Amino acid sequence: MEYRKGYTIKPKEISNTGEITFTDGTNDVAANQAVCEAYGYTYNKETATCNAFKYSTRINENTNISTNIIGGAKNTLERGSDNVLVVGENNLTKGQNRNVFISGVDNEIANGLNNTSILGGKFASAENQGEIVIGGGGFNEALGMAQTSFIQQSNNTTDATQTALLTQYLPITYIQKVANSVIGFEANVIGVNTGVGEGSAGEYGYVQITGAVKFTNGLASSYSQTSTNIVPPGTSGLNISAVMKDITATSFGIAVTGLEETYIQWTASIKLWRNNIQQTI
Repeated sequence: MEYRKGYTIKPKEISNTGEITFTDGTNDVAANQAVCEAYGYTYNKETATCNAFKYSTRINENTNISTNIIGGAKNTLERGSDNVLVVGENNLTKGQNRNVFISGVDNEIANGLNNTSILGGKFASAENQGEIVIGGGGFNEALGMAQTSFIQQSNNTTDATQTALLTQYLPITYIQKVANSVIGFEANVIGVNTGVGEGSAGEYGYVQITGAVKFTNGLASSYSQTSTNIVPPGTSGLNISAVMKDITATSFGIAVTGLEETYIQWTASIKLWRNNIQQTI
């Protein structure tokens, strides 16, 4: 842009929030109201800035703005996003989200997820309740192609029937499969006798699972894993087992096997490493 007649400074660049930086040809300088308006822009007296456009975080009108804190440009909170904290740029909550946090750039939390966080990075995709995700930057600017996440599951058993653990102990809630991906996993599973039924309160077992699973485009799966009883069966009084497996056609997670007439409380801390390709497997 050329200098306007009578002025020795001119606009240099416009930020993501619409604020204009001026230059004298060598140094960055601030513009007063007369200079700003001479170039056809709007001067904000409260912030003493010259602006090319009015910045908006594009929060949906049905979102309770008073419960959300947003720092950064081009962050979008869709319908029903409450108690949201976003620090970064171009992040998205898909709606019906409560108590979620995003830090970083180009990250997304899926619709209907609560108590979920993206701690940092870029192109992370949170798809599970209570999940904590770190974005790995992605490939070709696609979401969720490379990331690490942490998920907690739990449940109770009263017999030796294999039982799926629940994500965040929510009914019928498991880990979502990801098409065309390989997911490495490590799970630390602890079962503790509550003292109701056979055995004594405090008897426990601890199983560690490591492995990987490949999901095809149609979500068919193939697992490779090893399971180790960190506390040998019999040492603690509980001879328990656990495995990572399909739970439904679209989900997977930890399934545990306890003991007859023994009331066991289970928790599993699960770490996932995801490599999602754009080609069809």
